[in-house]
Amino acid sequence: MTNEHDNEAAFIITIGDIQLESVRLIGRKLTDLELYTAIKDIDSGLSFDINTVFKTAIEDAVDKNRNITALSF
Repeated sequence: MTNEHDNEAAFIITIGDIQLESVRLIGRKLTDLELYTAIKDIDSGLSFDINTVFKTAIEDAVDKNRNITALSF
């Protein structure tokens, strides 16, 4: 079953988010080459064992909302 929200992003990390975190962590924005490397590493990190992340998040959502009336997005 599909609905109108199936293609909406649930989570987005922008270049601005990465640069803001870079300033917080190292006191400056990343260069273009550093940014390219960071994006590749973030992609790899977020992709690593994503099935476990999905499984845990879905099970947690079901458990926490078992007795709550469904909301429509």
